[in-house]
Amino acid sequence: MPAPHRFRALSLDLWFTTLFYEAGDEERWSAARVQVLRDLLRSPDEGPFSASQISAALRATRPEVTAFARSPDWFEPLQVVQGVAQRLGGQLRADPREVARRYSAAGLEESPPRLNPEVRKVAAGLPGVPLLLISNTGRLGSTWAATIESLGGPRFSAIVTSCEVGWGKPDRAIFDEASRRIGVPGAEILHVGDRWDLDVEGALGAGFGAALYTGLWDRYPLGTEADPRGGFGGRDPADRHPGVLYLDHLEELLEGDRFLRGGG
Repeated sequence: MPAPHRFRALSLDLWFTTLFYEAGDEERWSAARVQVLRDLLRSPDEGPFSASQISAALRATRPEVTAFARSPDWFEPLQVVQGVAQRLGGQLRADPREVARRYSAAGLEESPPRLNPEVRKVAAGLPGVPLLLISNTGRLGSTWAATIESLGGPRFSAIVTSCEVGWGKPDRAIFDEASRRIGVPGAEILHVGDRWDLDVEGALGAGFGAALYTGLWDRYPLGTEADPRGGFGGRDPADRHPGVLYLDHLEELLEGDRFLRGGG
Protein backbone atom coordinates (compact mmCIF):
# COMPACT_ATOMS: atom_id res chain seq x y z
CA MET A 1 0.00 0.00 0.00
CA PRO A 2 1.37 3.45 -0.85
CA ALA A 3 2.01 5.88 1.97
CA PRO A 4 -0.73 8.46 2.51
CA HIS A 5 -0.13 11.59 0.49
CA ARG A 6 1.18 14.60 2.37
CA PHE A 7 -0.77 17.19 0.46
CA ARG A 8 -4.40 18.25 0.85
CA ALA A 9 -4.81 19.56 -2.70
CA LEU A 10 -3.32 18.97 -6.14
CA SER A 11 -2.68 21.80 -8.58
CA LEU A 12 -2.01 21.21 -12.29
CA ASP A 13 -0.64 23.41 -15.04
CA LEU A 14 -2.80 23.76 -18.16
CA TRP A 15 -0.62 23.38 -21.26
CA PHE A 16 1.28 20.12 -21.72
CA THR A 17 0.09 18.89 -18.34
CA THR A 18 -3.73 18.96 -18.50
CA LEU A 19 -4.13 19.77 -22.20
CA PHE A 20 -1.88 19.84 -25.23
CA TYR A 21 -2.10 21.19 -28.75
CA GLU A 22 -0.54 20.31 -32.07
CA ALA A 23 1.12 22.19 -34.91
CA GLY A 24 -1.25 24.68 -36.53
CA ASP A 25 -3.67 24.94 -33.61
CA GLU A 26 -2.37 28.29 -32.38
CA GLU A 27 -2.71 29.79 -35.87
CA ARG A 28 -6.30 28.55 -36.13
CA TRP A 29 -7.18 29.96 -32.71
CA SER A 30 -5.62 33.30 -33.60
CA ALA A 31 -7.64 33.47 -36.83
CA ALA A 32 -10.82 32.61 -34.92
CA ARG A 33 -10.21 35.46 -32.48
CA VAL A 34 -9.75 37.90 -35.34
CA GLN A 35 -13.00 36.66 -36.89
CA VAL A 36 -14.92 37.23 -33.66
CA LEU A 37 -13.79 40.84 -33.65
CA ARG A 38 -14.60 41.25 -37.35
CA ASP A 39 -18.12 39.97 -36.68
CA LEU A 40 -18.77 42.12 -33.62
CA LEU A 41 -16.83 45.32 -34.28
CA ARG A 42 -17.95 47.97 -36.76
CA SER A 43 -16.13 50.98 -38.16
CA PRO A 44 -17.59 54.51 -37.83
CA ASP A 45 -19.27 54.07 -41.24
CA GLU A 46 -20.85 50.81 -40.01
CA GLY A 47 -18.68 48.63 -42.24
CA PRO A 48 -16.59 45.69 -41.01
CA PHE A 49 -12.89 46.05 -40.35
CA SER A 50 -10.58 43.84 -42.38
CA ALA A 51 -8.74 40.92 -40.86
CA SER A 52 -5.46 42.76 -41.40
CA GLN A 53 -6.76 45.81 -39.52
CA ILE A 54 -7.87 43.68 -36.57
CA SER A 55 -4.60 41.76 -36.54
CA ALA A 56 -2.57 44.96 -36.63
CA ALA A 57 -4.56 46.41 -33.72
CA LEU A 58 -3.96 43.25 -31.67
CA ARG A 59 -0.24 43.32 -32.45
CA ALA A 60 -0.03 47.00 -31.57
CA THR A 61 -1.03 46.30 -27.99
CA ARG A 62 2.06 44.18 -27.36
CA PRO A 63 4.67 46.97 -27.14
CA GLU A 64 2.40 48.81 -24.70
CA VAL A 65 2.02 45.68 -22.61
CA THR A 66 5.70 44.79 -22.51
CA ALA A 67 6.63 48.40 -21.72
CA PHE A 68 4.99 47.84 -18.35
CA ALA A 69 6.70 44.47 -17.90
CA ARG A 70 3.37 42.74 -18.39
CA SER A 71 2.65 39.68 -20.45
CA PRO A 72 -0.26 39.74 -22.95
CA ASP A 73 -1.63 36.75 -21.05
CA TRP A 74 -2.08 38.94 -17.97
CA PHE A 75 -4.88 41.01 -19.52
CA GLU A 76 -8.52 39.95 -19.55
CA PRO A 77 -10.28 39.45 -22.88
CA LEU A 78 -12.53 42.38 -22.00
CA GLN A 79 -9.49 44.68 -21.81
CA VAL A 80 -8.21 43.36 -25.14
CA VAL A 81 -11.58 43.76 -26.88
CA GLN A 82 -12.09 47.29 -25.60
CA GLY A 83 -8.49 48.20 -26.43
CA VAL A 84 -8.87 47.06 -30.05
CA ALA A 85 -12.16 48.93 -30.42
CA GLN A 86 -10.62 52.12 -29.05
CA ARG A 87 -7.53 51.82 -31.24
CA LEU A 88 -9.61 51.38 -34.38
CA GLY A 89 -12.28 53.90 -33.41
CA GLY A 90 -14.93 51.21 -33.80
CA GLN A 91 -18.12 50.30 -31.97
CA LEU A 92 -18.98 46.89 -30.53
CA ARG A 93 -22.24 45.39 -31.83
CA ALA A 94 -22.96 43.51 -28.61
CA ASP A 95 -22.44 43.92 -24.89
CA PRO A 96 -18.65 44.16 -24.32
CA ARG A 97 -18.68 41.28 -21.85
CA GLU A 98 -20.42 39.02 -24.34
CA VAL A 99 -17.86 39.98 -26.99
CA ALA A 100 -15.09 39.22 -24.48
CA ARG A 101 -16.66 35.85 -23.66
CA ARG A 102 -16.79 34.93 -27.34
CA TYR A 103 -13.25 36.21 -27.86
CA SER A 104 -12.07 34.08 -24.93
CA ALA A 105 -13.62 30.92 -26.39
CA ALA A 106 -12.74 31.59 -30.03
CA GLY A 107 -11.50 28.56 -31.94
CA LEU A 108 -11.66 26.02 -29.12
CA GLU A 109 -14.87 24.39 -30.32
CA GLU A 110 -13.81 24.21 -33.95
CA SER A 111 -10.22 23.14 -33.19
CA PRO A 112 -10.29 21.69 -29.67
CA PRO A 113 -7.10 20.97 -27.76
CA ARG A 114 -6.37 17.42 -26.63
CA LEU A 115 -6.99 16.23 -23.08
CA ASN A 116 -4.21 14.37 -21.32
CA PRO A 117 -6.00 11.09 -20.44
CA GLU A 118 -3.87 10.74 -17.32
CA VAL A 119 -5.70 13.72 -15.79
CA ARG A 120 -8.97 11.79 -15.68
CA LYS A 121 -7.25 8.92 -13.89
CA VAL A 122 -5.46 11.02 -11.34
CA ALA A 123 -8.68 12.89 -10.52
CA ALA A 124 -10.54 9.60 -10.08
CA GLY A 125 -7.71 8.21 -7.95
CA LEU A 126 -7.74 11.09 -5.46
CA PRO A 127 -11.37 11.29 -4.29
CA GLY A 128 -12.00 14.16 -1.94
CA VAL A 129 -8.74 15.93 -2.84
CA PRO A 130 -9.40 19.39 -4.36
CA LEU A 131 -8.05 19.67 -7.89
CA LEU A 132 -6.81 23.08 -9.04
CA LEU A 133 -5.66 24.40 -12.38
CA ILE A 134 -3.20 27.32 -12.55
CA SER A 135 -2.33 28.74 -15.96
CA ASN A 136 -0.72 31.64 -17.77
CA THR A 137 -3.43 32.20 -20.34
CA GLY A 138 -5.36 34.98 -22.02
CA ARG A 139 -8.58 32.95 -21.85
CA LEU A 140 -11.02 33.01 -18.94
CA GLY A 141 -11.23 30.26 -16.37
CA SER A 142 -14.88 29.69 -17.32
CA THR A 143 -13.75 29.09 -20.91
CA TRP A 144 -11.31 26.41 -19.81
CA ALA A 145 -13.83 24.81 -17.47
CA ALA A 146 -16.29 24.42 -20.35
CA THR A 147 -13.60 23.16 -22.74
CA ILE A 148 -12.22 20.57 -20.32
CA GLU A 149 -15.74 19.36 -19.52
CA SER A 150 -16.52 19.02 -23.25
CA LEU A 151 -13.41 16.86 -23.62
CA GLY A 152 -14.50 14.53 -20.81
CA GLY A 153 -12.07 15.92 -18.28
CA PRO A 154 -12.58 16.35 -14.54
CA ARG A 155 -14.22 19.27 -12.81
CA PHE A 156 -11.68 21.50 -11.07
CA SER A 157 -12.39 23.07 -7.70
CA ALA A 158 -10.85 26.28 -9.05
CA ILE A 159 -9.27 27.41 -12.31
CA VAL A 160 -6.94 30.35 -11.73
CA THR A 161 -5.82 32.24 -14.82
CA SER A 162 -3.20 34.95 -15.26
CA CYS A 163 -5.56 37.19 -17.24
CA GLU A 164 -8.02 37.30 -14.34
CA VAL A 165 -5.44 37.60 -11.56
CA GLY A 166 -3.34 40.17 -13.41
CA TRP A 167 -0.09 38.29 -12.80
CA GLY A 168 1.19 34.96 -14.05
CA LYS A 169 3.58 32.22 -13.06
CA PRO A 170 6.23 32.39 -11.67
CA ASP A 171 4.89 35.39 -9.69
CA ARG A 172 3.54 34.16 -6.38
CA ALA A 173 0.35 36.23 -6.71
CA ILE A 174 -1.30 33.62 -8.94
CA PHE A 175 -0.38 30.79 -6.55
CA ASP A 176 -1.57 32.78 -3.54
CA GLU A 177 -4.91 33.35 -5.28
CA ALA A 178 -5.28 29.61 -5.91
CA SER A 179 -4.58 28.89 -2.24
CA ARG A 180 -7.09 31.55 -1.17
CA ARG A 181 -9.85 30.23 -3.40
CA ILE A 182 -9.86 26.76 -1.86
CA GLY A 183 -8.84 27.78 1.66
CA VAL A 184 -5.80 25.48 1.78
CA PRO A 185 -2.33 26.78 2.73
CA GLY A 186 0.26 26.66 -0.04
CA ALA A 187 2.44 24.27 1.96
CA GLU A 188 -0.36 21.72 1.69
CA ILE A 189 -0.80 22.05 -2.10
CA LEU A 190 1.29 20.16 -4.62
CA HIS A 191 1.67 21.93 -7.98
CA VAL A 192 2.65 19.84 -11.03
CA GLY A 193 3.61 21.39 -14.36
CA ASP A 194 5.88 21.02 -17.36
CA ARG A 195 8.02 24.15 -16.96
CA TRP A 196 10.82 24.32 -14.39
CA ASP A 197 11.02 28.11 -14.50
CA LEU A 198 7.29 28.77 -14.26
CA ASP A 199 5.80 25.80 -12.45
CA VAL A 200 8.50 24.48 -10.14
CA GLU A 201 10.33 27.68 -9.24
CA GLY A 202 7.07 29.63 -9.14
CA ALA A 203 5.36 27.12 -6.86
CA LEU A 204 8.35 26.86 -4.53
CA GLY A 205 8.53 30.64 -4.29
CA ALA A 206 4.92 30.67 -3.11
CA GLY A 207 5.54 27.97 -0.51
CA PHE A 208 3.82 25.19 -2.47
CA GLY A 209 5.15 21.71 -3.05
CA ALA A 210 6.31 21.30 -6.63
CA ALA A 211 7.02 18.63 -9.22
CA LEU A 212 8.11 18.79 -12.84
CA TYR A 213 5.91 16.82 -15.26
CA THR A 214 7.73 15.54 -18.34
CA GLY A 215 5.13 13.13 -19.71
CA LEU A 216 4.02 15.38 -22.59
CA TRP A 217 7.35 16.90 -23.51
CA ASP A 218 7.44 14.85 -26.69
CA ARG A 219 4.10 16.38 -27.78
CA TYR A 220 5.45 19.91 -28.10
CA PRO A 221 5.23 21.05 -31.73
CA LEU A 222 8.68 21.57 -33.20
CA GLY A 223 9.87 25.13 -32.87
CA THR A 224 7.47 26.07 -30.09
CA GLU A 225 9.00 28.96 -28.15
CA ALA A 226 7.97 27.58 -24.77
CA ASP A 227 9.32 24.06 -25.43
CA PRO A 228 11.13 23.10 -22.19
CA ARG A 229 13.27 20.32 -23.68
CA GLY A 230 16.92 21.16 -23.30
CA GLY A 231 16.07 24.26 -21.30
CA PHE A 232 16.49 24.32 -17.52
CA GLY A 233 18.33 27.62 -17.66
CA GLY A 234 21.32 26.08 -19.41
CA ARG A 235 21.76 23.37 -16.81
CA ASP A 236 21.70 19.68 -17.47
CA PRO A 237 18.26 18.20 -16.59
CA ALA A 238 20.11 15.53 -14.60
CA ASP A 239 21.08 18.26 -12.14
CA ARG A 240 17.45 18.93 -11.38
CA HIS A 241 15.14 17.16 -8.99
CA PRO A 242 13.55 14.10 -10.62
CA GLY A 243 10.27 14.79 -12.36
CA VAL A 244 6.99 12.96 -12.74
CA LEU A 245 6.59 11.01 -15.97
CA TYR A 246 3.07 9.63 -15.46
CA LEU A 247 0.33 11.58 -13.70
CA ASP A 248 -1.79 8.48 -13.36
CA HIS A 249 0.87 6.55 -11.46
CA LEU A 250 -0.51 7.35 -8.07
CA GLU A 251 2.48 5.94 -6.24
CA GLU A 252 4.52 8.80 -7.74
CA LEU A 253 2.00 11.36 -6.54
CA LEU A 254 1.79 9.87 -3.08
CA GLU A 255 5.48 9.55 -2.31
CA GLY A 256 6.31 12.78 -0.55
CA ASP A 257 10.05 12.48 -1.09
CA ARG A 258 9.53 12.83 -4.85
CA PHE A 259 8.81 16.50 -4.46
CA LEU A 260 10.47 19.72 -3.49
CA ARG A 261 8.88 21.92 -0.87
CA GLY A 262 8.70 25.67 -0.74
CA GLY A 263 10.96 27.23 1.86
CA GLY A 264 13.05 24.10 2.12
